Amino acid sequence: MKSRGLSGRLAVALVTLLLAIPVVQGCTVLERFIDDEPASLDDAPSVESRGADWPVLPREGGEDGYDDPFEEVNRVFFYVNGVFDFLLFEPVARFYRGFMPSDARQAVSRAFTNMAEPTVTANHLLQLNPDRAATSFGRFLLNSTVGAAGLFDVATDLGLEADDADFGQTLHHYGVDDGPYLVLPVFGPTTARDAVGFGVDGAIDPRSYLLALTPRAALAAGEGVVRREEVIDPVEFLVKHALDHYDAVRAWNYQERQRELTGGCTEPKYVTCPGYSPE
Repeated sequence: MKSRGLSGRLAVALVTLLLAIPVVQGCTVLERFIDDEPASLDDAPSVESRGADWPVLPREGGEDGYDDPFEEVNRVFFYVNGVFDFLLFEPVARFYRGFMPSDARQAVSRAFTNMAEPTVTANHLLQLNPDRAATSFGRFLLNSTVGAAGLFDVATDLGLEADDADFGQTLHHYGVDDGPYLVLPVFGPTTARDAVGFGVDGAIDPRSYLLALTPRAALAAGEGVVRREEVIDPVEFLVKHALDHYDAVRAWNYQERQRELTGGCTEPKYVTCPGYSPE
């Protein structure tokens, strides 16, 4: 499972905007003035054929379990974030896709994922999972050296599978509920619990104190473009087919987060894994 402990958690600001940026794309400038009917689902890829990171829309039974008491304010930030994506992030991401070969894009994505492994390791330790912590740290050492700074995932080839952990997951591990759904300026969609997690992950990420502000910001911007490019296709699907972009993004965010919290699923129609039960 691809790690999502993104660039720094200064990088997390940009990255969350871009990983969850269906938020932004859900509001193009034109859509603020033109009320188009959503496309029929007849021409859409089936739920079973989509990647696990694609949304299952509310209109097709996609789950959305978030409490949203601040919806009016959240919608304002949703559309403000959307303007930034329309004017800046999406065009840059499409330009990046256009000139960078697919294999090279995958290598860059792996390198950014590798940078998050120390934070993943720390959170596995906080969750009292020493075996997973050792795996994550071993992945970081191997991929940072033999794997040329993470451009190549030699650790997986050697049996050290990628895993994901962040402080929001750590809080979940100890029974902390989601709290209210939030859409933050720049950061995008999250929950009260995970917003706290972003800050803690930033504090424990080595990049926060090993790198100066300028290189941290450059890494954040670079990873933001990479992550935004990775969701171009599912975002287009959401924009084209959702009845309400805000509701669809919230549901997508919920589905993605539940898969992360429950260890992932093999079929995108499931939000939580069949047979999953918390420890």
